[in-house]
Amino acid sequence: MELFRTAIEAGNPTDGVFVEIEPIVDTGASYSMLPSSLLKEQLGLSPLEEMTFTLADGSRQAYGLGEARFKYEGRERTSPVIFGPEDLYLLGAVSLQSLGLIADTTNHRLIPSPELYLVGIR
Repeated sequence: MELFRTAIEAGNPTDGVFVEIEPIVDTGASYSMLPSSLLKEQLGLSPLEEMTFTLADGSRQAYGLGEARFKYEGRERTSPVIFGPEDLYLLGAVSLQSLGLIADTTNHRLIPSPELYLVGIR
């Protein structure tokens, strides 16, 4: 899996405050992770709960989990976000999917999903 960075905005779902960030697009990560200070101090967000996650190295770590708003090229959706360490900016698969985007790792960009499947609907 190839990783790349892209510019996207993260915001507070209730007051419309957004900041531009350049996270690593990581389709191997389920949830997006942003620095706690950015989420708390700049966007005014608080974790809704604490969850334990399994990291890439197999270790387990507890982090706060909340909701943030993501904006990319006219698309805007709310998605779960992990309150992480100060140097880690990740855009995960759940946020990409909620925005209707997929990672084009060959060209290092996000593109609209060619089809959005509705499970169980014919």
